[in-house]
Amino acid sequence: MSNLQPQTGTGTLPARRGYKSAFIGALVGWIFDYYEVALMTFLIVPIAAAFGLSGGQTALVFSIQLLAMAVGGIGFGMLADKYGRKNILFWTIVVYCVGTLARAFTFNYEWLIIWTIIAGLGIGGEYGVGQTLVSEVVPKEKRGWWGGLLYGGIYFGIALAAVVGGYVAPAIGWRWTLVLSTLPILIAIYIRKTTPESEVWQKKVEKTGVDWSQIFKASFMVPFFKCLIAACLQFFAYYGITTFLPTYLTKQGLSITHASWWVLFSALAGLVGNVVASYTNDRWGRRVTLCYLAATAAVGGIILFLTWQYLLTSSWILLPFFILYFGCNAATVFGVLFSEMFSSDLRSTGVSAALQIGRGLAFFPPLIAASMSAAWGYQSVVLVGALEFLALAAWAWVFKETRGIKLD
Repeated sequence: MSNLQPQTGTGTLPARRGYKSAFIGALVGWIFDYYEVALMTFLIVPIAAAFGLSGGQTALVFSIQLLAMAVGGIGFGMLADKYGRKNILFWTIVVYCVGTLARAFTFNYEWLIIWTIIAGLGIGGEYGVGQTLVSEVVPKEKRGWWGGLLYGGIYFGIALAAVVGGYVAPAIGWRWTLVLSTLPILIAIYIRKTTPESEVWQKKVEKTGVDWSQIFKASFMVPFFKCLIAACLQFFAYYGITTFLPTYLTKQGLSITHASWWVLFSALAGLVGNVVASYTNDRWGRRVTLCYLAATAAVGGIILFLTWQYLLTSSWILLPFFILYFGCNAATVFGVLFSEMFSSDLRSTGVSAALQIGRGLAFFPPLIAASMSAAWGYQSVVLVGALEFLALAAWAWVFKETRGIKLD
């Protein structure tokens, strides 16, 4: 066994380096996970034009990717409990890269869907496995901070996608953009060489192995459904509002480059919210942080709904927009909170399944949002998302406070 001491705050120098290496490996993988998701909101415009896709076919590309993420989350989560966090984290990135590269050479809609599914499997597996690894190797009194910042990689991914989608893709085309987006394979090599395995997992598996029958017991199922409902509320709200934002803005007369600035602004607001929430994770606890984030997002969404027609052409719209995306950060709490709900032999399964089934069930919001936007305008989508965030703020209190507990 190594000298890594994940449950102490004053571990040895190898221990401190170990958890930071694990964090960096998981973070960079997660950045490119969300970069891929956000990039497709830009690339779908030229892809739809190239393939002559209808609105329904376009929405299905988003939805099928989210559904594949759910399958990948369950499958890779279980593999990580059986074979280790580090090894499976490596393979999730490889699978994502293969699917992304293949789409660059796709010339019909059917194969586009197939390779989107494969990429989605890798994307779905990455975050839960990486979050589990980080939660198990970071000192318990810092778990909220590091676990929260890990989720913050989403905003670097969104910002990168906005730059690439708004500036690079128009210059080199969507196919070469997808080729460029396979560079994370280099990150997989870094992970394989430098990231430590979790001692918490090693000790548990060496002692008792993995008892899959525990999945069907209340000790697993009760926290799992608590986590799943929270994840569904978050992702239904977020994807419902965000998926068609670039498309909506371009329909209002903005160029794809100008639309990318809106996405960059949402990423900046989200990053600020992520840093604040990561701090309060350990300071105020998981439940309070989750509640105030979701409530803030609800307030921002309701203000946008009420003022949409007045502010659409005004720079003042950025204020409620900032409030909304500052609060769209419930998943800053999810990673660490969900990790603290499950035992080590089933932790990756529980975390990955709850997060990615929640994301996968977000198969429906893009379809619903497309219909609602066509019938009642995009602001109706914002209102529904705000109400979902309000429900999440209330749901935060079904969890027990787990700040500072020792993982076994």
